[in-house]
Amino acid sequence: MIKKFVVKGLVQGIGFRPFVARLADELNIDGWVRNTGGIVTILAAGNESSINMLRIRIQDEVPTGGFITCIEEVKVDSYIGEECTGFEILESDRDEQANLPLIPADIATCDKCKAELFDPANRRYLHPFISCTLCGPRYSIIEKLPYDRDTITMDDFDMCDNCRNEYLGRLDRRRHAQTIACKKCGPRLKFTHIGGDAGNPAKNVVHRKFTGKYLENYNSDNYAISQAIELIKSGGILAVKDIGGYHLACNPYDEGAVAALRKLKHREAKAFAVMFENTEQIRANCFVNEQEQMFLESSARPIVLLKAKSDAEKTLAFNVCNDSPNIGAMLPCNPLQMILSHELGPLVMTSGNASGDVLETDDEKMIQWLEERHASGDMDDISLGILSHNRRILRPMDDSVMKVVCGLQQFIRRARGFVPNPISVDIKGEVFAAGGDLKSSFCYVKNGLAYVSQYLGDLNTVSCQNFYKNEKKAMETIFGFAPKRLVVDKHPGYFSRTTNNVYAIDDKLPICEVQHHKAHVASVIAEHKLKGPVLGFAFDGTGYGDDGTIWGSETFLWNGSDEMERVAHLAPVKLIGGDEGARNCDTILSGFLQHYGLNEHDPNPNKSIIGAAINNNINVVTSTSMGRLFDAVSAMLDICHYNSYEGQAPVELENLAAKTDGALELQIGVDGDCKELFISIVNAINNGADKASIARGFIYAVSDYIVAVAKNNGIRQIVLSGGTFLNSILLERTISNLKQLRFETYISEQLPPGDGGICVGQAYLSQYDSSISDQNRNL
Repeated sequence: MIKKFVVKGLVQGIGFRPFVARLADELNIDGWVRNTGGIVTILAAGNESSINMLRIRIQDEVPTGGFITCIEEVKVDSYIGEECTGFEILESDRDEQANLPLIPADIATCDKCKAELFDPANRRYLHPFISCTLCGPRYSIIEKLPYDRDTITMDDFDMCDNCRNEYLGRLDRRRHAQTIACKKCGPRLKFTHIGGDAGNPAKNVVHRKFTGKYLENYNSDNYAISQAIELIKSGGILAVKDIGGYHLACNPYDEGAVAALRKLKHREAKAFAVMFENTEQIRANCFVNEQEQMFLESSARPIVLLKAKSDAEKTLAFNVCNDSPNIGAMLPCNPLQMILSHELGPLVMTSGNASGDVLETDDEKMIQWLEERHASGDMDDISLGILSHNRRILRPMDDSVMKVVCGLQQFIRRARGFVPNPISVDIKGEVFAAGGDLKSSFCYVKNGLAYVSQYLGDLNTVSCQNFYKNEKKAMETIFGFAPKRLVVDKHPGYFSRTTNNVYAIDDKLPICEVQHHKAHVASVIAEHKLKGPVLGFAFDGTGYGDDGTIWGSETFLWNGSDEMERVAHLAPVKLIGGDEGARNCDTILSGFLQHYGLNEHDPNPNKSIIGAAINNNINVVTSTSMGRLFDAVSAMLDICHYNSYEGQAPVELENLAAKTDGALELQIGVDGDCKELFISIVNAINNGADKASIARGFIYAVSDYIVAVAKNNGIRQIVLSGGTFLNSILLERTISNLKQLRFETYISEQLPPGDGGICVGQAYLSQYDSSISDQNRNL
């Protein structure tokens, strides 16, 4: 019997063909397997029971990182194409391009490769680029499909004889491993010291005495690693090139080194992530439940936000996390990180760029940036170095960041390890959704799958704008997307809107606009495929409203078919506008207090000037933003007066609230009026109430407001979306109270609740836009 199988799903770049060949050899089946466009085609010849078993095992034993959506089966009378004796892996072809491909995300180093990495008897001992069919870089190095050596950046390196024998070996674990390499034929490391010889660890006595494993059997990789290790040991900052781009690393126990890193990145307050060698090290510093451990150890290796232990045997320098009660913990995801953490222990590991810029992947640009920072004189007392390699990175990939709340996973940032894995959604047709301008991401939707881009940053810089355009073009090329409609945010000033307006004109495509907060709610509806009426809460800092004002505390009633009605929000308040107005918590507080006639309680010495500007509508916006309310309360409690990064004031308010279980009783009117809230806070401060309990009481008041609005509307399906719901205290209390009242509550679990997820909501609502023809909605 001869059968042809067409296997669809995530079946390229995960060692699927060697897996099929091994099964066929075990079952005595002749034939071949090949990549065909974005799918895998198998021809199997043998007895009927063996072929049936092959199909079952292919379905049930998919290699790590992959999945199968369907297996199409055809009985044939003779071999198609090349006739084989035995079972072979054939060269890929590029027909059947209509099949939507699935490409694996970058995969963390597997346990078998890790064991070889630290085995002195193995020829890949301490090889910083060790990988196999089951692990290594994928999406960050692919140029086009099918996934083969000549379509990824490893094509720059010719295999040595030993690697080629493994690549072709029938029983070898690295059979057809496209990233195969060794010390002899693979990428190379290079250490570069910044700023001349002064402070260079290669020149000092400590380094000359270094006799560890990295100088045994000398080669350039080991020597570069030894210099990098000594740089960090001596209190320096290392730029290390990883799978998706550069990280900046330093000793998390060295307060001076951490302070210098903050100065280097212009990152004064936001907490840094810490990479630990293993889970045991994390448990020594953090509380870790089973679900959090599962995410930490998954092939994606995200940063997971964990509650810090106050009684850790060795505590991190305070300025690593500042006042945060949590640590963003991660495990090494690649061989180089494993080597560094094995030798050095925990490391601060943060993105290799100035805050707000694109993650750097280019060696020369990283050198230039560090040299400019050194020449500025700001870094005179710190050693800087770069540990680079010559494997090209085609697309920057930041670390994914997530946490667990009420047993649910919640993304703070969705990137390396998860992108470009698609999300199954109820969205018809082929559409491009542009997303927003803050924490930007976009998505393509086809065949009911949403392909969401990696985190692209804030589109207020030319570098991030170019990144956006380049990634849009790259995804179209790799996946073969040809959208039939475009959808953008309503904000007239968004780059994501204006640039895609040009695309729509050039490509003669219909384009529609979706209001920002409606997209927030719709993203959760789409992800969970909710049917029937939904009451959705969209709380964040800012979004352009249907009436031209700034929204941010919106409640919508989705009728389950085609209409989303705004049914509740905070009382509109006039605030100072512009970027500075959104950052300055003191002027925000002044706006709220003036609106409610409470100017006498405003400590701002400039309140009269601010009041005059508001009264005369000079640089003023009308806002219902929940984020701005958090800013105002944070300033009132003397927690944070200026947002040096987005959301700083709400984050620090939550950090203070986490220090107590007590909560002052506060209330927001069900009509969105906050006057009594501010009066109660003023009285509490004057009476010497604990500020942590006031902060927690305020968060509880926001939660109680949500529950009250839900009870008033009576819809049983509740959606919570928007960046405000990254507040774990708020989310936990709200979900718990709604559950007690038998509401069904949904949050984003596969997308960030903030603006990184709105693209999917935009795509979902574009199906109901009356300006788009039925034909274009369904194409």
